[in-house]
Amino acid sequence: MSHALHRPIRRLPSLLTLAAALVLTACSPSPPPAPTAADQARAEQLRPANAQLSEKYERSCMVCHTQLAANAPLTGFGPAWQPVLKQGMDTLLLHAEQGIRSMPPRGQCADCSAEELRSLIEFMAQDASQP
Repeated sequence: MSHALHRPIRRLPSLLTLAAALVLTACSPSPPPAPTAADQARAEQLRPANAQLSEKYERSCMVCHTQLAANAPLTGFGPAWQPVLKQGMDTLLLHAEQGIRSMPPRGQCADCSAEELRSLIEFMAQDASQP
């Protein structure tokens, strides 16, 4: 039997591996777009309408949620919040209350109630780039 007949069979596993990788890549969700300096500038301008909530936001949340370097979802930048929101509000509240990764417990808002934390999350997660 000729060796030329065996070459296509030897290539079959590598071709199947390549095809599987392409299929998996096509099915993988693409990462959200990275926020820009303009998104950061917009985040720095946003405030909750409620004055008491705005005061708590300014002294607690703004430190991280308005700075690209903090690696926290920017206030008003919807693409960064979409995967987080998929976890559900109960999970987000738990993370806010207990802290997660570099976020301290309660986001350093010791006097925020659970309802205020929920309102702050909802405010920050709004997509301010949408009309």
